[in-house]
Amino acid sequence: PCIYFARGDCQNGSDCGFCHLDHGGRKAHLDKRNRDLLKKISLDDVLPLVLNIARSRALEMGILNEASGVLQVLENWSLTKSSAMSQMPEMRRLHIALKMLPLSALITLVLKKHHPAKSQADEACLERLQDELAQMGK
Repeated sequence: PCIYFARGDCQNGSDCGFCHLDHGGRKAHLDKRNRDLLKKISLDDVLPLVLNIARSRALEMGILNEASGVLQVLENWSLTKSSAMSQMPEMRRLHIALKMLPLSALITLVLKKHHPAKSQADEACLERLQDELAQMGK
């Protein structure tokens, strides 16, 4: 399979010598470099990335209405200001890697990095959607 197509940036298109079909198999995961970056950055730096991807994924899956509560929680948690961190090349690589993750994994990532000051109701909403997505296999 074409590793560039899987990342969303194959420049060869139909002339590519590698397969562009989904081969299933191994679930998408973050590599060590991206996991280390996630440990270093704040939730405020990662939330805009996750929110953007989660909104797109919910729309693609046809569950935008069902996910609206969770998306609202992520929007409430997200800061409107842009940090210098978002311009780093490492963040672009992280964004590409996060796009490969299932929606349930994105929510898990936010829950693991959550601020203690966030409301328990918000966290419960995220956990509820995470459980529903896990049951659906998403």
